[in-house]
Amino acid sequence: MRRYQSIGELPLGDERRVVAIGTFDGVHLGHQAIIGRAIERARERGLQSMVLTFEPNPLAVLRPELAPAVLTEPAVKSQLIEALGADALLVVPFTQAFARIRADRFAEMLCSAPLNAESIVVGANFRFGHGGSGTVAYLQRLGRAKGLIVESPATVVSPDGKPVSSTRVRRLVARGQVGEVTPLLGRPHLVEGMVVPGEQRGRALGLPTANVAVPEGIALPARGVYAGRVALGAGRFPAAVNLGYSPTFAGGDDAPLRLEAFILDYEGDDLYGQRVRVEFIERLRDEQRFPTPDALVRQVNEDIARTREVTGGA
Repeated sequence: MRRYQSIGELPLGDERRVVAIGTFDGVHLGHQAIIGRAIERARERGLQSMVLTFEPNPLAVLRPELAPAVLTEPAVKSQLIEALGADALLVVPFTQAFARIRADRFAEMLCSAPLNAESIVVGANFRFGHGGSGTVAYLQRLGRAKGLIVESPATVVSPDGKPVSSTRVRRLVARGQVGEVTPLLGRPHLVEGMVVPGEQRGRALGLPTANVAVPEGIALPARGVYAGRVALGAGRFPAAVNLGYSPTFAGGDDAPLRLEAFILDYEGDDLYGQRVRVEFIERLRDEQRFPTPDALVRQVNEDIARTREVTGGA
């Protein structure tokens, strides 16, 4: 998949494209339907499929105080989109200047070089242009005048009849209901980060953990212990994951939040400096303070056994 970091990076020429447009934070099933339809149409028409997305989330620029937690940072989002089969990804930097572009001018940009969209695919709630004045219906009217085909697939709903949305996913993640998130994403919720040195308490207890530093603003589950997996260079391993403040060792709410993973069956070298991916599969319990380190070790061993059950040991 070819990647472009601005419209200016696109090659000049008259190559026509089918473009899926959206923020696509989370790349959930609804997003996958939009991107999938663009890929399908591009193949039908013998054209290039492109995903056009924005970084950062427009709210982070327009209303920073309302900016939502990020479900998929740019590198992860790119990987997930590539896995869907898109030919190209265009990441448009969302700035105050870009936000002032009029709706009709934005539509003109889609039809003109270097984008040259033959068709676009967007979600039903897609808004664009200064002040969000452009709607799907407005874009369809403009499209008819310019020969641009505009598609908006039906909203994807979960078995309970509720729409699949990034807002809903964030809410469930924040509550720690990660098991309910997986059917909406089509995969577990995940975060990526660098393994950094910790305080070595786990190693001293015979339970060494990987301390993962995650980027600020990433959507993390509620404090607690989770059954999950960790993907790293050597493979993908089951892991008992703790997210919290280490209250057994006098950590309080003012202590730094720690993401620690006890990786089952990993016998390789230290992971310091490596980037790993942590997947959250099922919440096991709340974080709690234990009277002694031995009591903590007994509980962690129970968490490890439960993790093996949840993940199937692999």
